[in-house]
Amino acid sequence: MPYMNKLKYIIILAMVLGQYGYSQSNNLTSSPYSLFGLGVENNANTGRNSGLGKTGVALDASYGVNLSNSASFASLTPNEFVFDFGGSAELINLSADGSEEQNVTSTFTNISLGFNIDGKYGMGLTLKPATTVGYSVIGLQSNIEGSNETFTTNIEGSGGLNEVRLDYARTINKNLNVGAKVSYLFGKIEETETTITTDSYLVITEENYYNGAQFGLGLQYKYLENHNFGVTLDFPTILKGTKDVRISKYINSAYTLLEDTEGESIDDFYLPFKLGFGYSTRFKNFLITADYSKSFWSSTNQSDAIGEYTDQNTFGFGAGYTKNPNSQKYWDRVDYRMGLNYNSGYLKVDDTKIDAYAASIGIGLPIGRRSLLNISYSLAKKGTTESLLIQEYINTLNINISLSDIWFQKPKYE
Repeated sequence: MPYMNKLKYIIILAMVLGQYGYSQSNNLTSSPYSLFGLGVENNANTGRNSGLGKTGVALDASYGVNLSNSASFASLTPNEFVFDFGGSAELINLSADGSEEQNVTSTFTNISLGFNIDGKYGMGLTLKPATTVGYSVIGLQSNIEGSNETFTTNIEGSGGLNEVRLDYARTINKNLNVGAKVSYLFGKIEETETTITTDSYLVITEENYYNGAQFGLGLQYKYLENHNFGVTLDFPTILKGTKDVRISKYINSAYTLLEDTEGESIDDFYLPFKLGFGYSTRFKNFLITADYSKSFWSSTNQSDAIGEYTDQNTFGFGAGYTKNPNSQKYWDRVDYRMGLNYNSGYLKVDDTKIDAYAASIGIGLPIGRRSLLNISYSLAKKGTTESLLIQEYINTLNINISLSDIWFQKPKYE
C-alpha cells in the first residue's frame, strides 16, 4: 500500500479513536488492524489443529489433512483419499476509549484434497484464505481551509489474499518423512474514499493487486514410537503489485470522471523467512503437542506509516484425549481437544506490539469409520486500549469436515 495512503490512515486512526472514541457504531467490518500491510493473518485453522491451539508441526495426518507441515501428507493411510473443507464464524468485540462495538464475520477455512498412493508418497492440493481486509470509517468531519464549511469523509476497505497450495511428501524410512510445498498467493485489496460537501462529492477507488509464489520444506521424525518431532521452513517471498485507480466527482448531480488508470506499478511486498518447530507425544489415551515458530519480519526492511514490522514469535500448546480410536462404540472414538496459543504479532504501533492470546476447545466426531466432523471454539484477546489503540476479543467457531475413503486399489477376483 502506498506510503501516502498509510500516512493518511494513521491520521484517520488517531482521529477516530482519540476524538470520536468509537462513536460510529457498526462501522468496522473486521479488525481495524487490517489497515496495516496486506491485512490481518487468517485467524481460522483446519481440522483438529483448531482445537489444539493451532499446533500441528509434529502431528501426522491420521485425523485428516494437516497443513502445518507438508511432511504430514506422507502419513496418510496408504491408498487413502481425503476431501477436507470447513468454515468459520467470528464475533469480534472491539473496545477503545471506554466505548465498545461488535462485528460478525464469516469465511471458509480451506478446501483441500489429499491422497497417498501405495504408501510411497502423499500429495495435497489446497485453496484457502491467507489474509483478510475489512474496515469502515464513517463520518469523519473536517473544515474546508479558508472557509466555515465542513466536509465529511468515509473510507472503506475490503479484500485480502488467497493461497493455492500444492504439497508433496515422501517416506524416507519408517521414522522419517520429508515434504515440500509451493504456494501461489494472489488477491485484491480495495480502498474507497468518499468526500462529501454540501453540493458535491468526490469518490476515489483504488484496487491493489498482489501475486507471487512461496516455497517451503517440512520434516517429521519419529523417535522411540511415542516421540515425534517436526521442522518447517518457509522461504522469503516477493509479492508483485499493481493498482487501478478511478477518481470521479459529482457536482449538482453532474458526473465527471477525473482519472481512470490501470496496471500502475506499486511497491513490492515482502514476506519473511519463517522457521517452525514442533513436538508431540502420546501416553495411554492422551496426546500432547507443542509448537514454536518465528517469522523474521524485521529483516524484510519494509516500512509503514501506521507502525513498524517486528519479528513475530508464536507459541502453541495442545492436548487431546481419545478413549479408543479403534473401538466399535461410537463415543469411545470421539476425540476431545484443548489448546493455548500466544502470537506476538508482527506489528508495533507507538512502541507497543499488537499481540494476541487464545484458548481453544474442540471435538472430533466420527462419521462412519474413516471420516470426521471437527468442531472447535476459541477465544482470543488481541491488542490493547493503551496509546489510542484498539483491543479485540475474538470468538471463533470452526466447523470442518474430513471425508476419507480408500481409493487406488486394484480389484481382486477369485
